[in-house]
Amino acid sequence: MRKSRNLMLWMYSLGYFGISIFTQTTVKWYQYFYSPPSDNTGGLRVLVPLTIIGISMIIARVFDGIADPLVAYLSDNSKNKRGRRIPFILYGTIPLTITFILIWFPPIAGESIWNFVYLTTMLILFFIFFTIVVGPYLALIGEVSKTKEERIKLTTLQGITQVLGVMVAEAGSGIIIQNSNYKVMGITLGLIALTTLMLTPLFVKEEKVEVTKNQGNMFSSIGKTLSDKNFMYYLGSYLMMWFGINTLTIAMPYITEILLQQSAEASGFLIAGAFIIAVAVSPIVPKITLRYGKKTVMMFSSIFFALILMSMFFFGSYLTGFAPTFIVFLAGVPLSTAFIIPNAMVADIAELVSLTNGERREGMYFGAQGLIIKIVIGFSSLLTPMIFNIFGSSLENPLGLKLIGPISGFVVLIGVAFLRLYDLSEEDLEKIQRAEK
Repeated sequence: MRKSRNLMLWMYSLGYFGISIFTQTTVKWYQYFYSPPSDNTGGLRVLVPLTIIGISMIIARVFDGIADPLVAYLSDNSKNKRGRRIPFILYGTIPLTITFILIWFPPIAGESIWNFVYLTTMLILFFIFFTIVVGPYLALIGEVSKTKEERIKLTTLQGITQVLGVMVAEAGSGIIIQNSNYKVMGITLGLIALTTLMLTPLFVKEEKVEVTKNQGNMFSSIGKTLSDKNFMYYLGSYLMMWFGINTLTIAMPYITEILLQQSAEASGFLIAGAFIIAVAVSPIVPKITLRYGKKTVMMFSSIFFALILMSMFFFGSYLTGFAPTFIVFLAGVPLSTAFIIPNAMVADIAELVSLTNGERREGMYFGAQGLIIKIVIGFSSLLTPMIFNIFGSSLENPLGLKLIGPISGFVVLIGVAFLRLYDLSEEDLEKIQRAEK
């Protein structure tokens, strides 16, 4: 019985491998592919002007934001015989894969407004299907894990598979691009992601959950979720962390090529190195978390990550040679906690609501998180090229590239202030769990 349960946890966790491939590859390469620097080493032509490339992501995130609460509400209230979550994953993964692949097949070989329209359309469809799959997938965490030990074990497994997926997206995408092209990269990584995501419907059997009558409509569910103070304090911290991660991801090909004088594809190996460190650190995270608590570990990790980001201002000037590589690798330490702890915190918050008033809104909590995080990611996707345009991103004027790290680090520190106000402890949740039994 225990072996079969461990197998189920592993198969479910592997879904995050595919999820991270989809997101990391898209965020890393879409801007560089459609708006490469003039002196790029890959012979790419500009397909969409840099001045408007961020608008594509903003528009896509608006549609994505609309989908988040809708999918969350439908998932929370689903009465499908296969469960509340599995059908969304099962039927949404194939169209998600197709739209991911199509991103890398622009209709016009040169700069054109039709490429902008095409990219915007593909990103809209990609993120809608992404929400259809990932929202219900994450909502399963609270249902699949039964104790705090099992929950942190599960999110650790997910953190490891997520990091491995990011490594494949970062280094693997660069290898495929160097040896072939972006189209082959999209097809290859898309099929790999599809395979791992489909493991969840194959191995996870949902328990039957009775939907209570006091769930309310979608708008009341959203309102109740966003009025949860602990959720909002947590979310304020998490979205600031993701602003830093996403901005750095978009900027790294430019930073690597201009400041570090390496090929843009080499940025994938730098990021992959950070995630190798993250995987190595991951087995330690549950032990530290169970001892000191999720809040404390996240606070110290965020501060460490902010300091690393701020130091990137000196890349290419005071920090040369192996120093930038070491600093990027060192970012794997805080990233390991960012991939493990947050989902466990959301599951704790949603479980507390379920125990105190009987409302099963796991999907809406993860949906609300997805909505706000995607808005922040969209904002960072718009802000990054703006910083490049205003301050410069060339060999002659690289100030915009140098400012990305300090700006991101300052934002992450703002998130620490939010997290200080979070007051849900694991001990309090356990007391309520025991009282309900």
